[in-house]
Amino acid sequence: MKRVILFLLALALWLHAAGFYKTEATVIAINGNSVTLSNPMPYSGMSALLLRDTPSGEFALAYLRVDATKAVIIDQDPLNGNPLATLQANPKIGDRVIGGFLYDRVLILAPNSEIEEQVKNHFGVESIESQLFKSYLSASGNSANASSYEAFAKLVGVGLIFLAKQGSVDIYDPITKKVIATESY
Repeated sequence: MKRVILFLLALALWLHAAGFYKTEATVIAINGNSVTLSNPMPYSGMSALLLRDTPSGEFALAYLRVDATKAVIIDQDPLNGNPLATLQANPKIGDRVIGGFLYDRVLILAPNSEIEEQVKNHFGVESIESQLFKSYLSASGNSANASSYEAFAKLVGVGLIFLAKQGSVDIYDPITKKVIATESY
């Protein structure tokens, strides 16, 4: 029994240390392109996925930008043209919202590999190899900017980009194009 309690305590501490996790809510009110959520999300400016259950299954309708209990639709094609996403992105009361969708998958961009490793170890996140992003930029001819971050994140399923420097990290949500937090490590 002691082992189970110690394990659960360690898991809770690890989740608190990582701090970036999925949060669920329900749409309780609608005002045009804006919705009110049943409970607040942990970060202002974070992205969330609007989902609807239907007799055919669950469908992703849109990406939202969330500020506490209010959210606004920012992207009506979260599946990048997937033919299964046939529903309209008109929110309805009772739709589910998952904040921090894919926040457990991170791209760490750091000035050197030593800082990248320090950040990865400190936050304990699953990170995508930064070389993949560099290859993506080279192949696409793009530079590192908000649009390339968003395109790469959708392509490989990254939820956050850690923009690291010595001693601190800006936690960037590539879907909302917002820094949602700045953390020390």
